[in-house]
Amino acid sequence: MSMEHIDKVALKTLIKEILKEDISLFKEVIREILAENQIITTAEQAERRKKLERLIDEDFDKYDEVFKALA
Repeated sequence: MSMEHIDKVALKTLIKEILKEDISLFKEVIREILAENQIITTAEQAERRKKLERLIDEDFDKYDEVFKALA
């Protein structure tokens, strides 16, 4: 199915509702995208990824209520 056939407003609303229920899904998607695209491959990059994941986790934990309110 191409993006032309998807109601983008409905899709956006659905994604927001899913994220309201479980924001950790967004973090998992980011991690999967990084892995699938082999953005981080070396040991040094893996350590950098861990730091990035910690920062993402901290931000999502810190601003969890804000994200939910915006969604």
